[in-house]
Amino acid sequence: MGDHSDNNIAVTALVVALCSLIFTAGQLLGQYFATADGHRRCQPSVMGQWAKKTRLRWRWSQFRFEILFTTPEIRLQQWLGPRAAKNDIWIDGSEDSKTRTMVDDFLFQSGSDERVCWLSFLASLHSQENKLEILGCYRSLRDSRILPPPTLVRPTLRFREWSWDFMSPDIVRPFAVTNVCDIAVLVRRLGMTWSDFRPEENILRAEGNRHLITSTVARSIGIILHYTNYRANKDLQMFDGKEMLPSIVTYIPSSEADRMGFGILPGFKHFGIPDFKMGTIEEVYETMNTLDRSGKASKTLKDVRSLVPRVTFGFSDLIPLAAPMLRRRGSTVIRVPIPTEYCVGLTCHTEGFVVFRHRLEEYIGSRDVDAVTPQTRWVLRKYEELAQYPEWEDEILANDQSNSRNLRFLEDVHTCWDEATDYFYKMQRGSLFNYYDLMASHVRHAVNYWGDAWSHLRGDDGKQAHNDYGPQLRDWIAEGAHMYWDYLPRIAQDIKNKGFDDEAQVHEAWFTMMLRAFCWWRCHYLNPGQDMIHSPSILPSRYWDSKLPVYIG
Repeated sequence: MGDHSDNNIAVTALVVALCSLIFTAGQLLGQYFATADGHRRCQPSVMGQWAKKTRLRWRWSQFRFEILFTTPEIRLQQWLGPRAAKNDIWIDGSEDSKTRTMVDDFLFQSGSDERVCWLSFLASLHSQENKLEILGCYRSLRDSRILPPPTLVRPTLRFREWSWDFMSPDIVRPFAVTNVCDIAVLVRRLGMTWSDFRPEENILRAEGNRHLITSTVARSIGIILHYTNYRANKDLQMFDGKEMLPSIVTYIPSSEADRMGFGILPGFKHFGIPDFKMGTIEEVYETMNTLDRSGKASKTLKDVRSLVPRVTFGFSDLIPLAAPMLRRRGSTVIRVPIPTEYCVGLTCHTEGFVVFRHRLEEYIGSRDVDAVTPQTRWVLRKYEELAQYPEWEDEILANDQSNSRNLRFLEDVHTCWDEATDYFYKMQRGSLFNYYDLMASHVRHAVNYWGDAWSHLRGDDGKQAHNDYGPQLRDWIAEGAHMYWDYLPRIAQDIKNKGFDDEAQVHEAWFTMMLRAFCWWRCHYLNPGQDMIHSPSILPSRYWDSKLPVYIG
């Protein structure tokens, strides 16, 4: 009897001891797991499928767990084909890419504040890249018989593992990482406009096309971006009291086009033309002084701007004369950012086209047959062939079409640009002629056209206006186009001073250069990046290729 009672007491004591041990162990393990700070912030409700890559690492020296989480590093890389560099994944909108980057279709919804916003940002990039793929921007075509295609760039993703031990107390959710240059480009490609871009002050804000980017600052980290996609809510028409426009802006996805958004005009390297900075008026004057060492052209620009603010008449011709062909063969995507405040000119206006055609016909008709070079006749013939398309001379129609221009028209104009470029290749071979000298001379004189045109229209000093070739043309612009022809003898003299004294060949080269500029304009649409909310946005050139890290929360 006594032994049985002792056994019951022993069993009871053992059970109590085991329960105490279990509770104590649970409390101890709970405390250990609690040392893994941030684990609750890396769960599926916050990171989606990315939470699968979250892991715990036991640190014996500290007798605790360390939380390790993985997030994306988003970068722009040169597109050389479907095969990405080692450890990189193309963000291209394909199902395989979405699976590998762990992006779900439901992420296109507005979502809750609990989830990291870079998931929605990745989803938007996939959608945009898929559209560019469909529009033929990454098609494997050789753009020219003599030239390599533009440097295509598209976003890639690389897995980055972080330790929560080194996270600032300001960080409440895992962040993705990119850099200032790449985020500036990606935001623009999504159709947003930068309304405030001051990385040195940790202030970034962009909106448009139903997207919004704002920034905050985290101690010891830097800029943290917050991205919101309003596309899911089709009923949303207003934000912050302003209309969010639904228009989709699609840009040519090339490095050369991207840098134009930073006020840098890419130069056509095959002609030895450097890049030109023109995002600010100071950079415009500096570039003008590069083309005209005397400083007279810059002074003319300043004088004109004192009368007509925010314009640089004539200088803007540098854009189609110096830039390479950015459009891709087989694609109708032709939008590029504007590189300078005032980018239109006589080489894109209807008046410039019409006056050029009539003056060229008069030039050929006033000379003997043998005195007109075959190249000059070729220029007129190519112009007449392209004039069969209504958007060739109709500037308004061409701009209204923007990314929906006739593909056959674009291909024919692109071919003409190639042929004109090939002409200059051959002309520069084994001669003293240099395309850069012709371009610089043209721009030096072109900045005078506004003042000279009005002088003729007013009849100053007995001057008379030329025939504008139609009441539908704006008189001062048409007169300015005539001024270009009046400057031709001066341009020929400039080239002669450089050691090339064949006047007839200089004339035909200028005709060809102008036709080539017309073709460039009709193969591109310079989007000012503006809507009902914003004015044109050109980012400071110093941020091009900046690797300053930016984080997306």
